[in-house]
Amino acid sequence: MRSFIRFSAMLILSCFQRNFSFSFSSTSTPVPEPLHQTQLIQTANTDEPIIVSFKNIISPPHISSILDVIENPDQLVATHNYQEDVFSTEAWDREVDVLQRITQPFIEDIPSEYSTDPLQAFVYSVMKFEIPSEDIIRGANIIKRRQALERWKSEEGQALMKLSLDDDSDEEITLGKRYQVPPDISSDLFNKVIPRILKKSPHWVLRDGTFVKYKEGDSQVPHLDPCDATLLICLKSCEEGGDLCFPLLEDVTTRRVANVSGSGILFFSSQIDGNRNTLGLHHGGKVIRGEKIVIQLMLDFVEDNNDHENKKSKNGSVDEQSINSWLDLVSFL
Repeated sequence: MRSFIRFSAMLILSCFQRNFSFSFSSTSTPVPEPLHQTQLIQTANTDEPIIVSFKNIISPPHISSILDVIENPDQLVATHNYQEDVFSTEAWDREVDVLQRITQPFIEDIPSEYSTDPLQAFVYSVMKFEIPSEDIIRGANIIKRRQALERWKSEEGQALMKLSLDDDSDEEITLGKRYQVPPDISSDLFNKVIPRILKKSPHWVLRDGTFVKYKEGDSQVPHLDPCDATLLICLKSCEEGGDLCFPLLEDVTTRRVANVSGSGILFFSSQIDGNRNTLGLHHGGKVIRGEKIVIQLMLDFVEDNNDHENKKSKNGSVDEQSINSWLDLVSFL
């Protein structure tokens, strides 16, 4: 059954890809304390992803300064391009509004069998009328998201979704809320933390930065990050539950990694040759008691950090040094 779910994950997770970068600016925040108790959770002896846990990755004053910013409602900017958004009724309503805006100029010329359904009206309009290319792209993205939702509703998708639950109940999954990390904070973390945990820091670029707030009962949809490496930094740990879960790993002892305030968890969603590693499927486990807040930094390894699209095959050499495994680039091991 687990092999069947692994195969299904490859089909479903292909729907959730995004690609953009922040510009960096410098700020002044406390320098973290030295790292202690680095732990290699999962090695590269198999096809499974490398997972590394770091304690004291940022200092308590640093955590407090970040929380002061991101817990300010005026600083919260919700994201709308992540896998969990396909389950959001608000996102669905926004998409309906977009489709109706696109088709409104042609609504009187659209047959009644199509006009009552915003998506069918859009498809008919694309085939019959001249629509701006940017609106066609918006509509196509909506179609892709609707297709993704249908896959999650399938038998395979429901089996995969069940991996988010800590029991066999049929309770509805509630998801943590995701927001953009202010660019100055993501830049500061990138510049101060990444050189301490990853070698050849000039070749690492920040692809995305978000933070997720989990209240009691919240979890996350199983997903595969569209990047080489992900660093999760725990700003606030809950009292019970909320582990980072890797449900497809064979070793049951490595499927859960605790999120502890101040700690960091580094894992890789690609293989060293650049291919995706489906076994890196992960999700935030259900928060049983308390609240959890984590920052997620998505990272890519590139040959030239001025060209984020110019990704190299890593099983070669950078700066004349062979890189045979992601472990070659992890510090403190």
